Amino acid sequence: MRAGHRARLAERASEPAVPRSTRLRDLWRGTGADLPGGDPLPSHRAPMEGYLWRFTDPGRGRVLLVACGVNHPPGPPWATVVVAAHPSGLIRSASVDGAWDDTAAYRISALPALALDGKRLRVRIGDDVDIRCALRPEHTWPPRRLLPGTSVFSAVPGLNHYWHPHLFGARVEGVARLADEVWDLSGSQVYAEKSWGRGFPPAWWWGQAHGFDREDLCVAFAGGSLGRGGLTLRVNGLVVRAGDETIGLFPPAALVRATVRDGTWHLAGRSARHRVELTGTAPGGRAYYLPVPRLERHRFGSSVQHLAGRLHVTVRQDGRLRYAGESALASLETGGLAAG
Repeated sequence: MRAGHRARLAERASEPAVPRSTRLRDLWRGTGADLPGGDPLPSHRAPMEGYLWRFTDPGRGRVLLVACGVNHPPGPPWATVVVAAHPSGLIRSASVDGAWDDTAAYRISALPALALDGKRLRVRIGDDVDIRCALRPEHTWPPRRLLPGTSVFSAVPGLNHYWHPHLFGARVEGVARLADEVWDLSGSQVYAEKSWGRGFPPAWWWGQAHGFDREDLCVAFAGGSLGRGGLTLRVNGLVVRAGDETIGLFPPAALVRATVRDGTWHLAGRSARHRVELTGTAPGGRAYYLPVPRLERHRFGSSVQHLAGRLHVTVRQDGRLRYAGESALASLETGGLAAG
């Protein structure tokens, strides 16, 4: 026993020391918050870490959505991987024990279902889904900002949910085998985001769209009950990427209001220079019921999502109309109480 104890002590002594600054950073990020100038993409090891990618092929009228949630409960972490495709209606999911996401880099291992190493994504679910692609980001959330993520809320510890859209366009090479179909993903318009916190809010709404008449236009929005302890507020945010500019409207710097009911998503946001209005509808569109992981191991709720809804967008800058158009390949989602 003494010899074994000495061996363990020697092994620990040989491990490289973790700098104090790194330990403090990890402790702070463990609250859900990021330091000024920090990178939200590596794992915070929050109870829930969510990753999402969406591929839109306007020419073929196709949409592919990939989502991965890594849960960090007491005990070993576990993951949920979900794939949904339009117009085929395919939905596949897998629940995996022993998942891992890196606190220092944008990497995930949820084998055998999903692996992400920076710019390479691999998804495999049973015999029906095999996705292999490489992404070269071209349009990302503006770097070198004082505030991490999308707003001041990213620096507030202990909130129940954080949201960070970070990729609005990329060159993609790869293929997706989806049941009996094989999709060439090259040329697809790509979007990616990350979320984390203590789990999904009690109610939420979300949307994202490429597929406008401008290839360089990308829209994303999210809203729900955000808070800490017994204090919760309905908070909304939206992002429009137009050309080389990223317009992010988030409180408290901007006012964003949302009305989501009866199959309609309406958001209106304004800041000192910008006015953005979004109206999403899913008239007769197919609803996808996607599994949503709860914090309890291998237990799930669900969200209701339309992968090919319509989203009309109006953007004004300094009082002048900058863009007005519509996509017919928008994801529009409600979850929790909002999905009832």
